[in-house]
Amino acid sequence: MPEAQRVRLPLSMKFSVSRYATPAGLALCLFYLVFSGTVQAAVSPDIQQRIQTTADTWRANAQRQQQMQKLSGDPHLSAVSQSLDRRVTASMIAQAVMDSISRDPSTAHEATALALQTAPELSNEIRSNLALAFPRMAPPQAPRAPPAAVTAGTSHQQAVAPRRLDIPQAGSELSEADAVAAELMEESPGNRDPLEDINRAVFAFNDFLDSYIMVPIAKTYRFIMPEFVRDMGRNFFENFNEPVVAINDLLQGDFENAGISLGRFVVNSTAGVFGFFEVAERLDLSEHPADFGQTLHSYGVESGPYVMLPFFGPSTARDAVGKGVDSFLNPISYFLELETRLYMKAAETVVGREAVLDELAELRKGSLDYYAAVRSAWFQNRARELRKGAPPPAENIDRLFADVK
Repeated sequence: MPEAQRVRLPLSMKFSVSRYATPAGLALCLFYLVFSGTVQAAVSPDIQQRIQTTADTWRANAQRQQQMQKLSGDPHLSAVSQSLDRRVTASMIAQAVMDSISRDPSTAHEATALALQTAPELSNEIRSNLALAFPRMAPPQAPRAPPAAVTAGTSHQQAVAPRRLDIPQAGSELSEADAVAAELMEESPGNRDPLEDINRAVFAFNDFLDSYIMVPIAKTYRFIMPEFVRDMGRNFFENFNEPVVAINDLLQGDFENAGISLGRFVVNSTAGVFGFFEVAERLDLSEHPADFGQTLHSYGVESGPYVMLPFFGPSTARDAVGKGVDSFLNPISYFLELETRLYMKAAETVVGREAVLDELAELRKGSLDYYAAVRSAWFQNRARELRKGAPPPAENIDRLFADVK
């Protein structure tokens, strides 16, 4: 049995079982195994620790804020601070649940129940965060417990009864491009990051380069260039990539989107002056994602394990191959000299890093485990790309939570 699913008996009970192996004693042991600690049995210890530590830290902060409110006499400032703390804490706990699901979708019930039991005062906020990915997790309309409810006499292990979720019909099928977690659950259940030790080492290397090289360069670029110039840079590189998108649309048999991609490229390259200005959107030619990893997915190729690529960041085995193929698919690049292509790639990297400066800074600041947070965010973003921006069918993912009650 995996270590994370092993239920540990107290020393006193182990002694009792070995010395008094009577039917009554065995019945008591069975009762203990069934009704104590089963919610947390399948959730990995690090996820349990993240949820518990986050909830404990929030409670300690809430008590300090109450004491400061009594001293300052300003209830409005305290209320704003408490409300912000609730939102941040609920988001961090929900993120831990999502990370547990990204590792092993079968832990959805246990991780969600654990989060709601550990922080019952934040149940509505936690479920609201989870509802962004799983719409049926939206909390019922009920009065929200105020932060003041956190007192020394309130037990954080108090049980919470989440709303009963609808169970899909047994005949419902998993759509082709549902969330990555559901896809991987069907293909090969289990840990989706079997190379975690290696990935963490590569992530630390990438993070060092990012913190000391890319972030300073991106901040300098943001400081020097006004916002409209930065927008033009993003538009240019997005337009430069449109032929790759169109080719992958054709390989997927998606002729409608292939026509849209070609139309975007023609319109933005002409009326948009080489793509510096976004004109195609005004003609209802909306941008959409398509890459060779997505193409392989459409043909049923499994994603393989999650991998952290040096310099390039998060990926899967399938998407890593896709990145390599995409680099050769753009016909425009063959008309450019090697030196020009290298300069353009460097500029594209800086432009792309500047675009996510704030998002990644907030993710780092609000994460107890930055590696796990990046991995979870990547999986969710990749799921949207595989669906080409379409909303996830709720019945395919929400069935994971059907027994949470």
